[in-house]
Amino acid sequence: MKAILVMLLVSQFATLPSVQAQASTLWGSVNMNGSIVDSACAIDTGSYEQVVDMGILPVGTIRQQGQGPVHPFSITLIGCTLVPYTSSPWQAFTVTFDGPASGNWFTVSGDARGVALLLQDADGKPIYPGKSTEKQTIAPGNTVLNYGLRLVADKEPLRPGQYQSALRFKLDYY
Repeated sequence: MKAILVMLLVSQFATLPSVQAQASTLWGSVNMNGSIVDSACAIDTGSYEQVVDMGILPVGTIRQQGQGPVHPFSITLIGCTLVPYTSSPWQAFTVTFDGPASGNWFTVSGDARGVALLLQDADGKPIYPGKSTEKQTIAPGNTVLNYGLRLVADKEPLRPGQYQSALRFKLDYY
């Protein structure tokens, strides 16, 4: 009887290291997704969703100057190539910004009133909602597109408060 009990105890302790080894094994997984597109450039992941901090602006600045300072942002295009999948080589592209708009400005939502957003290119030229920019030549490699946003008075009565807006952009290749 003692021999059977000792054998049972020994066999139980003999399995402990394997149980411990199994308990310390961890499993995980890596999921990925993506797409292959027929376009001249890819958009850098840091450019997909950006937040432009417009800061705090006194109502008096808008009232006296009609606008606030320019807040820059950029879109980085990477891996640009001139060879498309099925057509002639690309030579140029345009950018179109879209979002809530009224006339030539992008509108804001929130408590603030009497203001809108003016979008400008790197040279300070206005970019209007839903209108394509002038054609730009595609350069192989990477390209940085610089823009600026500015708060402007929209002729409605001014009211201080928080505001926000969301703009989308698309690239068309030619």
